[in-house]
Amino acid sequence: MLRELIIEYGLPLVFANVLMECLGLPLPALPTLALTGAITVSASLVPDAFPALFPLTAIGPLTAIVVTATIAALIGDTLWFWLGRRYGSRVLAFMCKLSISRDTCVNRSAGFFSRFGVRILAVSKFIPGLSTLAIPVAGATGIGFGSFLFYDALGALLWSGAGVAFGAIFADLVDAALAWLDLFGRGVIAIAVAALALYLAVRWWQRVSLLRRLRMARIDIATLRALLAGEPPPLVIDVRRHERRAMDPYAIPGALLLHDDAASQLAGIARNRKLVTYCDCPSEVSAALAAKELAAHGFTDVAPLLGGLEAWRAAGYALEPLMIEGLASAATRGVTNSSSA
Repeated sequence: MLRELIIEYGLPLVFANVLMECLGLPLPALPTLALTGAITVSASLVPDAFPALFPLTAIGPLTAIVVTATIAALIGDTLWFWLGRRYGSRVLAFMCKLSISRDTCVNRSAGFFSRFGVRILAVSKFIPGLSTLAIPVAGATGIGFGSFLFYDALGALLWSGAGVAFGAIFADLVDAALAWLDLFGRGVIAIAVAALALYLAVRWWQRVSLLRRLRMARIDIATLRALLAGEPPPLVIDVRRHERRAMDPYAIPGALLLHDDAASQLAGIARNRKLVTYCDCPSEVSAALAAKELAAHGFTDVAPLLGGLEAWRAAGYALEPLMIEGLASAATRGVTNSSSA
């Protein structure tokens, strides 16, 4: 069926598929790119519909496919980049709600940016789970649009070129695979659906198991507010990663910003003092993990904050701005290093 669609619609189908994937829809475009490359080589297919808008076939049909896919990817990615720049952590939180790895999705992407800088965009489309989130993270961390556009265009070219090249080089293998798919017909679709359902079930069970392991009493915003007005007040601990603080540089007033060397930060604190941990992640996972760790180190009264930083903000309580070296400076070091080399 996909072969017939490619033969009939050619470049418009490639454009639509790549754009929809880059916008976040679960419609992988690499199979379409590979099949289009294979069909173009084996059948000398030159789509004649899309050149009416973009006359690209003059530079060769395979190049036209790559350029079309790159343009579609840049359109979708630019939209997510703008949303990340405009709405920051809110758009990231929304995307995490749609993710099957909602507890770690942004932390993973931000970690990549912290380690590799904006250059990660050149390969992000090859890394499952990073391809969509990397773009709004780039916007939220303040990366310049020029740097984003350069590395994202490079990444889109590499990604689409790899897909098309695979199909062109292994055209006979792709044709054989399509023949097998035609032979088994709907049975292949049933197997694919069953495999996807099994994968989602495993991931769901992993998440349920994690939340069950982290089940503990939370403290709500109103209770924390009342405790902070008393004596002695609890110690509020911000357990967010540095990258998350850089994307949302505000904290609950007086909160201790937990760093990698947490042991030295907590060395002088009485083990019976009340501690409240908070994060900005779904289900307070990071805060609960930190609370478990603190309890294991002898602290007897530790509780995660229900709803975390967003609940505090939504309640209208004051926030303290943080003087943090933004992630953008780390993320753009790839550009700085390359220009000074």
